[in-house]
This record gives sequence, C-alpha cells and structure tokens, in this order.
Amino acid sequence: VTVKSVERKEKSEKAPALYDLTSLQRDANRVLGYTSQQTLDYLQALYEKKLCTYPRTDSRYLTDDMEGSVPGLVAAAAAVCGMEKPPTICAKQVCSSKKVTDHHAIVPTISAEKVDMASLPLGEREVLKLAAKGLLRAVDEPHRYAETVITVDCAGRSFTAKGKTVLVPGWKRYEQEQTETALALPVVTENQMLSVSAASVKTGRTTPPKHFTEDTLLAAMENAGKEDMPDDAERKGIGTPATRSGIIEKLVSSGFVERRKSKKITNLMPTSTGTALITVLPEQLQSPQLTAEWEHRLKEIERGEIAPDSFMDGIAAMLNELVQTYKPIPGTEVLFPSGREVVGRCPRCGAEVTESPKGFFCENRACSFVLWKNSRFFTAKKKALTKSLAAALLKNGRAPLKGCYSEKTGKTYDASVFLEDDGQRAGYKLVFDND
Repeated sequence: VTVKSVERKEKSEKAPALYDLTSLQRDANRVLGYTSQQTLDYLQALYEKKLCTYPRTDSRYLTDDMEGSVPGLVAAAAAVCGMEKPPTICAKQVCSSKKVTDHHAIVPTISAEKVDMASLPLGEREVLKLAAKGLLRAVDEPHRYAETVITVDCAGRSFTAKGKTVLVPGWKRYEQEQTETALALPVVTENQMLSVSAASVKTGRTTPPKHFTEDTLLAAMENAGKEDMPDDAERKGIGTPATRSGIIEKLVSSGFVERRKSKKITNLMPTSTGTALITVLPEQLQSPQLTAEWEHRLKEIERGEIAPDSFMDGIAAMLNELVQTYKPIPGTEVLFPSGREVVGRCPRCGAEVTESPKGFFCENRACSFVLWKNSRFFTAKKKALTKSLAAALLKNGRAPLKGCYSEKTGKTYDASVFLEDDGQRAGYKLVFDND
C-alpha cells in the first residue's frame, strides 16, 4: 500500500443552545427513558419548588438583561451536578432577546445551588441535573478536534481512512453519552509504503426506518409540514411545546398508539384502530397546515385584525362541507371492529351480530337489524332475551321457550319462539308444539 495523501484539518463545533421544553423532553426520553408527560410533570414540580424556570417555553435563549446573572446560574448548575464551577463562562452566547418569545429557556434557578438533591424524588432530581448540564454545556467553549483523512493506493485502487483526535473537549465534556467512534490514525507521510496485514469484504442489507420513540416523534411534530408553510406562520409543526406531551398521552389513552418496549428503547407504535382512523379521516384534517392556518387567524384576532365570529364561522362552514360531502369508505366495519363477542350472523346482510348492553346489533352500520333486550314480547312472558336464546334464533330461526307466563291465566307454559324479520323490523311469533 502506498500513501498518496494525508490531509489534516482542525474543526470545531459550537455549543448547543439552552433547553426549551421540547429539546429537554427529547433528551430526557433518550437518556433517562422518561415520557414527555413525565418530564413535563417533573419540570412543573421543580418550577413550583422554585428550582428551575418556567417549563412551557419554546425559546432556547435568555434575554440580554440576564447576562449578568449567568455566572450565578452556572454556579447553581454546577452545584446541582456536584461539579466545580467552570473557569470559563461564555455568557453572551446564551443571551439574545430577539430569540426569546413569551418565556426564556429552561435553566436551574439560583435557589437550586443550596437544594439537598437527595431530598428530591428521583425523577425531579434527574431532570434537574439534565437541565443543569444543558446550561453548563451551553456556556462552554467550542469542541475542537483534528480530522485526518489518509488516501492510499493498493493494486491500482484508492482506499480512504478517516480519524479524529480531540484537541479541546469543550462543551462535550458534559455529554451524557459518548458518540465519538472515529479513532486516531497513526502518523504517516506521503509516498510511505505500508504492508497489508489483512483484507475483508463486508456485506450487509439496508434496514427500514426505525419506529418512532418519544424523542424522535417530538422532533417530527416540531418540524411537521415546515417546508409547506409560509415563513411568517405564527406556529409551525403539530402542537406547541406545552401541548405535544398531552397529544401523545391522549393518543395512548384513546388506544390509537401504544408504547412497546424493545430492549432498552420504548417505541411508539400505531394500533390497528389508529391506522384505521387515518384511513378514514379526511386528508384536510390530517394536515399540519390546518393548525398553522388556525394559529395565524388566532393571532389576527389577538391583534384586532379580524372578528372572532368570522373565524368560528369559517370552521363551522368547513365542518358542514366535510359532513355533507364525506363518503363512507367501504369496509369500515373491518377497519373498526367493535371487539364485542359475536353471537351470530345477521339474517339480512350476513354480517356479524354482537351483544351490547341494550341488545344484539348487526356490526354492519348500513344495516339496521337489532334484537332489543327490553322487547315487550319477552317481558310480558317474564322471560329474558339472553345471549344463548339470541344465538339460537339467529342460527335456526327458532328456539324453545319454557316456563312462559300467561297474563290471562297466571300459569306457565312451554312453546317455541320463531324469529320473523321483514327487512325493516324484527319480530317474534309463538308456536306451540302440538300445533
């Protein structure tokens, strides 16, 4: 092998900005395994204890007038993490009033410096440490490293190797996990001859995209539809930092999404009901542009540019149009099974009949077949339309009915009940065995 070229470049990476709610929720999910709602709850508890600043923010900077307080906040953050206060603090790089909206970024308060960390619940303690490391990282100097690229020639073909050497750790000293995988390369010079110790060919297959975790789903929600939205849109993406965790929890509690653990990762997976909902939901309601448009209109109302009634009238008109023009998708009874136990087959359409609290209903929504439990026919005879009786009527069209009460004589008798259905209404007829 002949060394054809050796290139060495020094590079640097600026410290990331401070945490807003979404970025903190993402890291808490990735590093600590907390759900976005758990992280918000822990932050809210810390805020109420005056140990961190307001959590529901989408800003990642402090205001310019807070620059003088940054060293004190950093000292508190260092105490939370059990570290010495860093000697170099770049306060200016975390302050920008132009980039702050309603609330500034999430940082520990001065009060956190004296808190007894052991007295805090585990979740609050870990989230407070995460926020503290976010501040320590953001005010640190850039991460500097040297990247070396060596190109060699072997039997007329070129091969390339890359290596990295850390010069100044900078902000990465506070990283929760080390992601550096490139190794430092040996020192070589151009035209130097090297011997080949081994050669191998590695084959592999491409893998499908990974399932969403709360970390990656929060990022997707934050950026959804950005490329299709105007630059002056008040809100972009799906939801706000304050509502995204609630949206995810609502999807889980409603049965549209489930958390499924795989090794150390918890994935968010759509359920069959969730997939079915997207199948039948009008395209217009699935677009994040609709949310962005509504947010824009609400801001216009806030500024007095349009009347609230005109905004609500527009939504009402859209809903009326959706209801009147929407066409049911064939097979919805397959997409949305009731999950109830099947009693028999519908005599009208052949679909499944299942039991509900008030009767036995055909699962085909276009069919109106039903056997009511409170039918006067059975209650007058002091009998109940049980599941077994309904099953027999659906299967055979008739069933024995013993111990029927006679309102005229006050006595009981045995007979057979026949199911009669004219396509509009289901009824019954008694037949005595000696008839």
